[in-house]
Amino acid sequence: MPDSESSIPQNESIGILVSPKELLEIKEKADMGIEPYRTNVIEFLSFINDLNKASAQWEGLPEEVKIVGRSSSNPIQLSSTGGKLVYGLAIAWHLTGDESYALKAKKLILDLTSTYNYQNEEEKEFHWGAQGILNLSRGGTPYIYAADLLEGWAKWTPADKLKYQVWLKDVMYPKVAWASRYRKNNWGVAGSFSAALIAYYLMDHTEWRLEEISPEVIRLSPKEAFVAHNRLQIGRQKTTKEWKLDAKVGLWGILSNGAIPEEIRRGDDPIDGDHLPSDGSGTHYTMTYIEHLTAHAEFLHRLGDNTIYDNIEKDGSGSLLKAYHFVIDNPKGSHCFTSSRINALYMAYNYYKDPAMLLSLENCGPGNISGQRLALFGRLTHPLIE
Repeated sequence: MPDSESSIPQNESIGILVSPKELLEIKEKADMGIEPYRTNVIEFLSFINDLNKASAQWEGLPEEVKIVGRSSSNPIQLSSTGGKLVYGLAIAWHLTGDESYALKAKKLILDLTSTYNYQNEEEKEFHWGAQGILNLSRGGTPYIYAADLLEGWAKWTPADKLKYQVWLKDVMYPKVAWASRYRKNNWGVAGSFSAALIAYYLMDHTEWRLEEISPEVIRLSPKEAFVAHNRLQIGRQKTTKEWKLDAKVGLWGILSNGAIPEEIRRGDDPIDGDHLPSDGSGTHYTMTYIEHLTAHAEFLHRLGDNTIYDNIEKDGSGSLLKAYHFVIDNPKGSHCFTSSRINALYMAYNYYKDPAMLLSLENCGPGNISGQRLALFGRLTHPLIE
């Protein structure tokens, strides 16, 4: 073991999606050759090492970030690739004791703190609805996962953490909070989770006020913001008129049969159908929505709050479990989650212990080791144990 392993803090953090204690247990089982831990760790470290090597060719982040072509992959630091790298580096440090992983994660986190704007490149100024909001919600949120895993490490100093917290408060929070309050689709799911997670990460600053600029000016304490955006996430799943938000079609939320019209509309399948006939955009956007919502559900579950996992309205709508079943256990036609999105299914099965989920994992897995955007590395952190 590297000498630097002793620098890993043995803190009692519950983790956002995984804790240091759980990672130590995964490491120990992998070292003993126990499956699937051994294979998962080998694949994970290979993935992170390759991605870390490739990142040497990335262009540096400009201070004034402008999103080229309204792209989710530019800048790469705020893409799904960037999010996987920074979070993966923090995990790799815990699995190996190699401090170089932690140092690189720290650098990537602090690189964000000099950035601002996040407007679309082709526009004269920032506007609400800019692609950068989504990039921050999805690509920026795993940076918080990583920072949480650095907690207690001597080289992640209080000054480093404060610098990052200030940036989260001043730059990232107002943008993701807009998505949380305004968007009904996967943008909003990512925004509510991101805004709630930022508020949680800033809880040690009880005197701070998180300012929202749009759709209206609001100033909230971190605790108030945490409660508000968790409530907004639950509200987003509702099908009632007061929770329409910016829905583009006549049905919204998670329907009583598990369908998510705001995502199905992105493809050719009927939004009021009893299944997804095609494996097109509507199906994949549905999986994306579910993937984002699962990450938020898992985070709250680790805090002892199962509200999102267990949510269901009196008419049967609003249920994350039903949304999964609509895709994977539909008698009219089911689908496998894609290789990356299936990582969310590992997390969800760990909670629900649902037979249909287990069957889907066995028939459609194992999937890749990385995940999609927010429910990252679920196969590693929530392994399927026979």
